Amino acid sequence: MSEQTILSYKASPTGVLYHQSDAFVKGIMGPFGSGKSVASIWEMFMRMMKQAPGNDGLRTTRWIIARNTFNDLETTTMETWKDWFPERTFGPISRKPPYRQTLKYKDIVAEVIFLALDKPEDQKKLLSFEVTGIFFNEARQIEYDIVKAALGRVGRYPAKKDKPEHIPDEQWPTWSGILLDTNPPDDNHWYYKAAEEDTWAIDRNGDPVDPATIPATRQWKFWQQPSGLSDDADQRA
Repeated sequence: MSEQTILSYKASPTGVLYHQSDAFVKGIMGPFGSGKSVASIWEMFMRMMKQAPGNDGLRTTRWIIARNTFNDLETTTMETWKDWFPERTFGPISRKPPYRQTLKYKDIVAEVIFLALDKPEDQKKLLSFEVTGIFFNEARQIEYDIVKAALGRVGRYPAKKDKPEHIPDEQWPTWSGILLDTNPPDDNHWYYKAAEEDTWAIDRNGDPVDPATIPATRQWKFWQQPSGLSDDADQRA
């Protein structure tokens, strides 16, 4: 790919706040067509760029983009991804599930795995990967148990053996975590409770704790975009 390839993305006001945070789990909620999925895939790409180079000089990461059904993954999520990171420029996507793309841009080499979660065997696949991060697209359609289990699969790539000696172990990978985007769920949904009631803040026994006592590297943060009808809407016609 030519080094002259120009990438252009302008974050919305809410997207700017989303990108600025280094929280372990980051959620963005908003109305249909508000650009939250685009913000999430660009958050992935920004983290690819910020990953420290390994011993081979390359910024190497591995990601999963997950959706609740294969049809939604193929017709919606992957189409959004390809609009911004087309195969002709960034590398072909395999045509055998789970779909994979090895994205190459300058010194970035990132494996992106597209995974549907509508079958038990697909959920098992998710929990067998060792990745840098996972993006759950339309999180209100994802079971909370899957998200909780996925927390233990991130931060496992790239391997420690590829880390330059001057980088502390706890900073390798440079960032790892979970990205969530969603349309508004109802008020008994796990996403609502996590964002509004801090139900994510628990100890090892599952008992609630003060969110402020959770280390910064394990914090969950949430952002809500204004209504599409609001004068402050992120995206306006």
